[in-house]
Amino acid sequence: MSLDTLGDRRHIIDEIAENGHVTMVIGRVDTGKSTFCRQLASAAIGKGRKVGVVDSDIGQSWIGPPTTVGMKMLSGLQYPMLFPDSFYFVGNVSPEGHLLQTAIGAKLMVEEAQSLGAELVIIDTTGLVDGNIGRALKLSKIDLIKPDHIVCFQRDSELEALIKWIESGLCKVCRLKPSRFVEKKSQNQRFKYRLEQFRDYFSDAVPQELSFLQVFGQREIFLNGRMANDKEIDNISEIIGSGVLYAEWFFKGLLIVLIDSLDPMKARQLCSQLRIDELIVKKPEDFEDLLVALIDKDNKPISLGIIENIDFMNKKIVVKCKKDSVLDALKIQISRFRIPDVRDL
Repeated sequence: MSLDTLGDRRHIIDEIAENGHVTMVIGRVDTGKSTFCRQLASAAIGKGRKVGVVDSDIGQSWIGPPTTVGMKMLSGLQYPMLFPDSFYFVGNVSPEGHLLQTAIGAKLMVEEAQSLGAELVIIDTTGLVDGNIGRALKLSKIDLIKPDHIVCFQRDSELEALIKWIESGLCKVCRLKPSRFVEKKSQNQRFKYRLEQFRDYFSDAVPQELSFLQVFGQREIFLNGRMANDKEIDNISEIIGSGVLYAEWFFKGLLIVLIDSLDPMKARQLCSQLRIDELIVKKPEDFEDLLVALIDKDNKPISLGIIENIDFMNKKIVVKCKKDSVLDALKIQISRFRIPDVRDL
């Protein structure tokens, strides 16, 4: 069922602000999705409803820093919104290669908003709608979240292949054309926006220490297994003929950190002698400047951080993050994303 095929923006906003519960806004880049979300939120707040906004546009986010799906309960369109009420760390500025995290993050943040009493949850999304990847991402979000309204911004009929299977009595699809006043942004403008968001987010961050024994890792092998003891490290070093800074065992595998590269023949020899199926070799610089998320004992996010240095001998991680963020950290989610010009932050 289509509420409006002629693009009656005011009618759609009034209808959803009055009766909507979960609304997802989709469309290509530069179609005005975020502006519409703000207008809809303002209208619903004006009707006395509690509104939560979930920003899942991880590359051009306006709620929470880039690389995260942010959620904020709104009582007005206050700025800045870099610090959401909650967030889910995806760990990249593009959903490609991170479809699962992006979809799960959106679902969890919708649930978080509802748990805080949101009567209307508005979900802003990325501009990735084309091709198999774009369709898979949007359909996964729709299947997980089950919105009662979907607002589609399309210039021609580019979203029809995506939405034609969605329309039903349970989900109302609203079609709108992008405003002619929408500002088209270049890739360079998008890059500069992300960098400025990161600069603002980390403006008061300070280096802090985390012990290897304090946290365990998520999404990476590092800090996920059993740390090798001194005798085991000496044995590994002897087999490969090179000093090992750190080693960690995981199921049928081994992670080692070396200063130099490992010869492939030595790697095969190590796997054979230790009877392991997988060998992961890292250098200390592989960890530097990586973006991380610190998580507490309740699995709630505390803060984003940047790895400045890892002291493998003393088993310490130096993370640049909000002051005292490390005090309650129990988990560390390590991404493979480095912030450009991180030293200037």
